[in-house]
Amino acid sequence: MENLRGPQVHLSHKGHRVMELKKGSTIYFMGIGGTGMAAVAGLCQEAGFRVIGSDNAMYPPMSTMLEELKIPVKTPYSAENFTSEKPDLVVVANALSRGHVELEALLRSGVPYTSFPKLTGDEFLSKRVGVVVTGTHGKTTTSSLTAHVLNELGGDPGFVIGGIPHNFPRSFRLGRGKTFVIEGDEYDTAFFDKGPKFLHYHPHHLIINNIEYDHADIYASVEAIEAQFDAVAQLVPGDGSIMANWDDPRVKNIFNRIKPKARLIKVSTTGKDKSADVCLGQWAAREKNRGTQIWEAVIHTKSLGDIKIETTLSGIHMLANITQVVATIESLAQGGFIKKVTGQQIANAIASFKSVARRLDHLGHAGDIDVFEDFAHHPTAVGLVIEGFKAVYPKRRLHVAFEPKNATSRRNTFQKDYVKKLGLADAVYIGPCPEDKRIPADQRMNTVALAGEIGAKAHAFNSNDDLLSKMIESIGSGDAVIFMSAGSFSGIQYKLLDALKDKVRV
Repeated sequence: MENLRGPQVHLSHKGHRVMELKKGSTIYFMGIGGTGMAAVAGLCQEAGFRVIGSDNAMYPPMSTMLEELKIPVKTPYSAENFTSEKPDLVVVANALSRGHVELEALLRSGVPYTSFPKLTGDEFLSKRVGVVVTGTHGKTTTSSLTAHVLNELGGDPGFVIGGIPHNFPRSFRLGRGKTFVIEGDEYDTAFFDKGPKFLHYHPHHLIINNIEYDHADIYASVEAIEAQFDAVAQLVPGDGSIMANWDDPRVKNIFNRIKPKARLIKVSTTGKDKSADVCLGQWAAREKNRGTQIWEAVIHTKSLGDIKIETTLSGIHMLANITQVVATIESLAQGGFIKKVTGQQIANAIASFKSVARRLDHLGHAGDIDVFEDFAHHPTAVGLVIEGFKAVYPKRRLHVAFEPKNATSRRNTFQKDYVKKLGLADAVYIGPCPEDKRIPADQRMNTVALAGEIGAKAHAFNSNDDLLSKMIESIGSGDAVIFMSAGSFSGIQYKLLDALKDKVRV
């Protein structure tokens, strides 16, 4: 843990533990507006606890979900919010740190507190067959698809997903089956626990999708990240399985360093290693209808034979995610944790998967111009989304708008990588980078320099409104647009679509 930011905190007996909770106990979620916090709050309510929360401000989709659940949320933060409730347990969001008005009131009170990963692991995952999905990329889609396939096979899984899965009404469910699916994030847990979230999740079946450098605000190097994956792999018990992406050298190297107790399943997610236990075979892609792609592939397995799959998920990276899911379902069935299945049943379930919000979502069209949005923000994901789109539409002029919004993209750590990956598009529009004074000036993202290195087809903007104006001026007949951001892009993707519709009508 020496590579993690900040000192390790020695906890008192009152802090960072889950008391013996009884049905009806009051749990207070401090910082409830985050995707993970809101989902676990809903899960706790479904499990029979009284749930309340607080945050500074609330935004959709989490604000809408909490309103639908009738979970009271106090805004803005204040000491009175907490002291007036007298909760049995407080769950502290990892965004909160010492000096925060409510957090300081909590620490003075002596009320037990914990993190949402610790609560989720102890209260839910420890009692189920935990399927934990890890890796730099693909966690949300892979966990959503795993939960969907298990549900279609009659498994009634529980799950917590860090996005909005289109096949389910919400991003969480308690479920009554043996399995529980969750994204395993390597980001830190809370102000009092700088270890990664996934170490709390009691993994029984562990998917390791890929490992790259990320979270530059937390980790000093990719080797520091690898050490956390070594640790989580060693938590899987002897009757569990690890689905390791055998085409990723950093994942493969884990098992040169450690010998896990669990069964190791080698998964060739891109088809490079034909000797792997599960291997992606031939694939093809085409357009199905306006804004919808069809990707077809064969996945080779040992117990289920060749499985022919069809999906509307776009890109070779999505086929890689699907291959991991197939390996996981095969392992769960072989271990008796779910009922026996056939390859065709798995294929049918995959075909009915409707993806996750903001994974190349088709927002609409204006004449023959199509507008999409995607969550891609790491340069690898940016490149994969563009390459996948180009594979289906090689002749369309592609405009990509990129917003450097998260903690890593606000740094120049990946500036050269962004030049290469964004440069795959035909036109590039780079939104303003939020100023973060915690980042030394020489380490901050320079969007003007980034655009300059990409070349004449790229432009950097001081405001999203300026970016929008340039796009309206530049986009022409037959073009396509993809907005890429870990944030909201100020909603200009929808404004662009409306403006283009007006332009087409003129």
